[in-house]
Amino acid sequence: MKKIKFEKNGKIFNLKAVVCENEYLIKFMNRDYFYSLCKTECPNFNKNWSCPPNSPRFDEFVEDYKNSLIVELTSEVEDGEEFMEAYSENRETLEALLSKMQIDFECLKTSCGSCNLCERCAILDNKNCYRPEKMRYSMEAMGVDLQKMSEEIFDHEISWNTETEKAKVCTSIGSILFNGTFLEDDFCDLARNYRF
Repeated sequence: MKKIKFEKNGKIFNLKAVVCENEYLIKFMNRDYFYSLCKTECPNFNKNWSCPPNSPRFDEFVEDYKNSLIVELTSEVEDGEEFMEAYSENRETLEALLSKMQIDFECLKTSCGSCNLCERCAILDNKNCYRPEKMRYSMEAMGVDLQKMSEEIFDHEISWNTETEKAKVCTSIGSILFNGTFLEDDFCDLARNYRF
């Protein structure tokens, strides 16, 4: 595992990166559970082309790729900062890095949450995706249990706000899918030189 710490807009972010075989990551799939959870709890269910029931299964999505570089970004939720504000900044930061990696290494990224490329998703107007070449699915939308994966791979428990307690750490997870050789050091070199 590789770790990088950096500052953006006066805030400290911690990145962790691990290369894993997709065959190994499939064990974290629990598609039926997350499909059911999305259907009953998520406002984006069937209202976004990147979300269930429109998202593919992770095992099917990765079948043409042998490996993934899993990247986890964490930051502290600062006093007076709303959790979703911290999450948006985390997500934006990680998405920018993964998008750059996707181009530089000619690989395919997964997103950090539902697609937000368009102000209004085409699915709401019964149309095909307006930007299919840019739209990406998140690992959780494809049925991956990010909590279990984060605990096993990064030794980190993802926390969210509850009714009684505010989360102190915000976590975002994304990945790039690739074949051939890609080292965690390659990621570190790119991340260190990237200007967020």
